[in-house]
Amino acid sequence: MRTRSRGWGLANFNGALVIFLALMLAATALMAQSGRITGKVVDAKSGAFLPGANVLVQGTQLGAASDRQGRYTIENVPAGAHTLVVSYLGYERYTGDVTVTAGADVKRDITLQISYIEGGEVVVNGLRVGQIKALSQQRTAAKIENVVDSEQMQRFPDVNSAEVVQRIPGVAVERDQGEGRYVLVRGMSAQLSSVTINGEKIPSPQGDVRYVALDAIAADQLAGIEVTKAITPDMDANAIGGSVNLRTKSALDYPGRVFSLTAGSGYDNLRGKPILQGGVTYGSHFGEAQNIGLMFSASFQRSQRGSDNNEMEWGGADLADGSEADFALQNMEMRDYAFIRDRLTLSGTADYLLKPGHKFFLSGLFSRYDDSESRRALVILPEDGEYQTATSITEGKIEAAFRNRDQNQTIYNIAAGGEHQFSKVKLDYRLSYSYAAEDEPKHMEAGFEMDEDPDFELDLSDPDIPKWTTNLGAGYEYDPGHFTFDKLEWHDNLTTDKDINGQFNLEIPYMLGVNPGTFKLGAKATLKNKNRNENIWEYGWEGDDDVLMTDFVGDYKNEGFLDNAYRQPPAFDPDKSWAFFDANQGNLLEGEILYEDSDGATYDATEDVYAFYGMTTLNFGNLMALAGFRDEMTKNDYTGHEVVFNEEGDYESTTEITKTSDYNNFLPMLHLRYRVTPNTNLRAALTTGLARPNYEALVPFRIINREDEEMSIGNPDLKPTTSLNLDLLAEHYFQGIGLLSGGVFHKQLKKTMYPSQYELEEGAYEGYEVEQIVQGDDATLTGLELNWQQQLTFLPGWMSGFGVYANYTWTSSDASIVFDGEERTGIPLAGQSANIANFAISYEKGGFTGRVGLNYHGKFLYELGDSEDEDVYYDNHIQWDLAASQQITRNVQFYLQAINLNNEPMRYYFGDTLRPIQREFYSWWMHAGFKFEM
Repeated sequence: MRTRSRGWGLANFNGALVIFLALMLAATALMAQSGRITGKVVDAKSGAFLPGANVLVQGTQLGAASDRQGRYTIENVPAGAHTLVVSYLGYERYTGDVTVTAGADVKRDITLQISYIEGGEVVVNGLRVGQIKALSQQRTAAKIENVVDSEQMQRFPDVNSAEVVQRIPGVAVERDQGEGRYVLVRGMSAQLSSVTINGEKIPSPQGDVRYVALDAIAADQLAGIEVTKAITPDMDANAIGGSVNLRTKSALDYPGRVFSLTAGSGYDNLRGKPILQGGVTYGSHFGEAQNIGLMFSASFQRSQRGSDNNEMEWGGADLADGSEADFALQNMEMRDYAFIRDRLTLSGTADYLLKPGHKFFLSGLFSRYDDSESRRALVILPEDGEYQTATSITEGKIEAAFRNRDQNQTIYNIAAGGEHQFSKVKLDYRLSYSYAAEDEPKHMEAGFEMDEDPDFELDLSDPDIPKWTTNLGAGYEYDPGHFTFDKLEWHDNLTTDKDINGQFNLEIPYMLGVNPGTFKLGAKATLKNKNRNENIWEYGWEGDDDVLMTDFVGDYKNEGFLDNAYRQPPAFDPDKSWAFFDANQGNLLEGEILYEDSDGATYDATEDVYAFYGMTTLNFGNLMALAGFRDEMTKNDYTGHEVVFNEEGDYESTTEITKTSDYNNFLPMLHLRYRVTPNTNLRAALTTGLARPNYEALVPFRIINREDEEMSIGNPDLKPTTSLNLDLLAEHYFQGIGLLSGGVFHKQLKKTMYPSQYELEEGAYEGYEVEQIVQGDDATLTGLELNWQQQLTFLPGWMSGFGVYANYTWTSSDASIVFDGEERTGIPLAGQSANIANFAISYEKGGFTGRVGLNYHGKFLYELGDSEDEDVYYDNHIQWDLAASQQITRNVQFYLQAINLNNEPMRYYFGDTLRPIQREFYSWWMHAGFKFEM
């Protein structure tokens, strides 16, 4: 049955459109006879375009900011003589006369001179060029955002996009194998923020979540990254935390030909393996009028790394004296990971300038991320024995296990569109197709049982490194001859996500008295088709003779495993494992499909989102106001499966279930920017946003276990979490290159989502225990952001090369849930760290650029447990990195990057820091090489 939430409604939608157009036409009719000033702002020495330049008509309220190609347009300039004033951080102020004729365009290109300090030493170069461009765009932006330019990205030791974003105030990352993967903005989980390419949402290759792993996209393929923390109506609304936009390169961003070639290698200290990386970029203008721009970039990296890991589970245990230990060590795994990760990223853009003000473009980005991983583990199982005391156990078990997995993630986006300036009207449009997939063609996990049930004596004096002894003699559990094959799982999984997007934006300038403004409206449609196909088989050995683990091990060595705290896990050989499966599948290896994990996880979904927005920007002297709304209507159609197990726990049936739903969200927004001085802004924003439920949560699946009277069910009736957001920010930009800013923000969230457990009170399954994602109560998030970055050019002599980059974010959140009939209050939001900080010292002089950086985030809630004592937290993380480069010739540069110099682990704990459940060490790794540019 189709359900519809109460929303703004189509009638109101059309009515608002009519009113908006009427106001627009009325205001446009009031415009006096005027002309237009257009042009470009460029660097006088290099000719490089300067984005974010502030261009003003002196004595009026009229002005504009230059775009990424340095272009600016000032509409409705009264006829007559005027003076243009142009300011740009790190550059000398420009003033020049211009005469405007009514009904005509005047072109005025502007060249700016870089600033000099006493003695004639050039201040602006290298790292500082990127910082100037980024800060200039932030200064003139109508919204609250942080910008990172490509020159800045090259100076950080960041290989993927997530690593770059973590340097921005209020942004943290979740890591995988030591590398940043998911982005958390302002203490909110990755689900509550969005990732886009050139403003277009990226589909997720994963089957369970919406958010995108940014470790698949190489940082050197990007022209810049923008993190918007208070969105505007012309942006997708699914960004409660923020929106991360990845900008690809375009030939029109450069005044002439661009060519760069990067080649380097590296070293991983933990595994002693090489790292390879390389990249190439070429772009130029073509045609007699140089009106065709072509840009192509490619990069590749092969990383052969690994990690040492130990994992623990803590829980209740019945002791021999009749008492109970609340948190005994139930099991522990020592894990050795070795992996090869290949990243290939390709991007290209073609631009065609038909004539001034009219452009067509075609762009594409392709990312391929291949992860081949081997995991070797030794598993200690006190919980399978009898606890005499919390640390003395009889007849426990020891197992060994391995996992070999090939996982491939593919993301690509193709977009075509145009931009046109028709007299007073600006029109842009685009049509795009995006595709994402995650394929696991080879995924095998196997377990082995030891031939004896040992007695354990546990030493928990250091909970991070629990030790054990057995009654079987030293080293018994490390002999592969004591283990026999138990079972094997084979996974063959594929998830695909396809988006078709179409949109247009229309912008018309107007005058309200002497105050200039613009009306802007647009519409967008996103048609999504997502499906996940899971096939998981379990195989047992049917041969007469046992298979020993000796048939699976090789000569793999991991010297110094976990700093010699333990001996290395069994040396499983992946090639021998594949060969065993290939030789025996369907013969002595007999298997059956795991219906709960296969049918229960398989789904097909369509999600269509239709959006319309209207907004106006109006300048009253030094005050800019942006007000508007966005309306998004969402239609879902999900197909999942009901999987039933009978009273004996055996599989009974699988039935297809389809569920449709729709809902509407009306989202008003207001932004204010007051220019106290040309380099000082006060900002305020009152915005609304949403976060749709994860795909897996919306699937109408049901797993019914009659034997245990338990159910796990999806919730297709979930609605988006919505948020009302207040932001206040003060910022001052230093002309000598820098920024000092501070702000506060508050978010009021409604319809939060969390995993719940409850008992059914009626129906055929009355009394069954149910697990389900449900809609929760309101939640709040409050925070403070401080940011200081400055090039210390005022210092004398060699010290003027130093720079400081520092930011700090504090957040606090409060939520409540009902779990198993009990209400819990005062819970932090998942992903919310109380403290996030970055600190870096840079130095740039004589062709040398260096930066030493620290990144810190405090603990955050990762997963809710049954009680506060059972909540899982991602622990504090502090990491030191280094990046340096030296200009050898005008075109050749040597670079060096070193990551995780302090060998900071990833650590999770269970309710209390004294109950760690995962510790993973990576040691340090580095890259070095040469870059050629012209």
